[in-house]
Amino acid sequence: MVAGGVQASPQKLLGWYMLGQATWFTSVGMQFVLFPYLVAIVLHETPARVGIAQMSLSAPAILFMLLGGATADRGDPRTILFRVHLLAALPPLALATALDASFLTFEMLVAYGLAMGTATAFAMPARDATLSRVAGGNIQRSVTLALAVQQTSQLAGMLMGLAASLVGVPLLFAWQSLVMLIGGIATRQLPKKQSNDGIIHAPRAQAMKDGLAYVRQSDVIFPVVIAMFAVGVFYIGSFVVILPLIVRDFYGGGLVEIGIANIAFWGATIISTVALLRVGHVARRGRGAILALAVGVLVVGAFSFEMPFWLFSVFSFIWGLGAGCVMILSRTIVQSEADEAFRARALSIFQLGFAGGAPLGSLTMGVLAGLVGSHMAMWFPTIGMTLVLAWLMLKSRLWTLHAHDAT
Repeated sequence: MVAGGVQASPQKLLGWYMLGQATWFTSVGMQFVLFPYLVAIVLHETPARVGIAQMSLSAPAILFMLLGGATADRGDPRTILFRVHLLAALPPLALATALDASFLTFEMLVAYGLAMGTATAFAMPARDATLSRVAGGNIQRSVTLALAVQQTSQLAGMLMGLAASLVGVPLLFAWQSLVMLIGGIATRQLPKKQSNDGIIHAPRAQAMKDGLAYVRQSDVIFPVVIAMFAVGVFYIGSFVVILPLIVRDFYGGGLVEIGIANIAFWGATIISTVALLRVGHVARRGRGAILALAVGVLVVGAFSFEMPFWLFSVFSFIWGLGAGCVMILSRTIVQSEADEAFRARALSIFQLGFAGGAPLGSLTMGVLAGLVGSHMAMWFPTIGMTLVLAWLMLKSRLWTLHAHDAT
């Protein structure tokens, strides 16, 4: 393989890939802490407007994720990643400038969310398609390693976010912009996609339709996509909206408490990732993912009751253990089951299910929290995900799926 015109070893290529992965998710980790802090604590917005702001980060996935997958299948994922990293450096720089001038509005945060969400919609399928080409033959291990880098980087970004109380929020957003530029340099070192001369590509609209049809016909990938959509609606929407509201309204906290709860959750995902790395090949991936999703049901059900902050953080940690297993096992199923010609599109639909459900969940949870309170609103995801789990166990192949490959 060739990176930047120079022969590079598979290990070096994977290293460049992981550096690009690390920079992107360091930025995401900072965003996890700073964005809800600005919306809920600094601007003190209503629950519904907190839901709208969080929705802006994930809503572009509905519009652009399929297009991003089709673009990655047709074009060069390396070039896409490079350009997206450069463009993603601009919104945090603009926000840093506005904050430094003491001019922050709700509309500016929504614009930031829409811009970063759009960048993510194109980056995710391009990154996933690239991983399959630098994995070196062991997909599950490479997926697990990529998620370990993702989770560790997010945790590092969250710790950086906590430093806002020392160095100021504007400086951290400027640092986020620089991190994105470093990621652009790393992705530039990845190998170009081999030329597909002689292959006639369908128009992008047709390519997206073909990808949807391919996933819909798969009795393995389609249930995973449904599960990920449910995760977006019932888990992600709940977490990103209810967390800052409970911290603000029930615990009287701010930046530090938001950071601690996020770190508890994402730190636990790292532990489960390391555990899966040590376990190695998992044959019952579908069953493992379903059981891990069930852990989340128990946690969101517990969140419907008032509790001290330390216990809230403990439950966030337990939730993170299950979430780490779900992310690895479900993505590995899609990565290994999808045909090469459809892999980027299948993975983009997988991500669309995950990210596309989040805006619906964010808006719904924001409205519910405003009507019945943050704790009572948690019964919505508890009941909803219980029904989804029942369908997965009784009506899909995931519970009995057995992976015979060593990927």
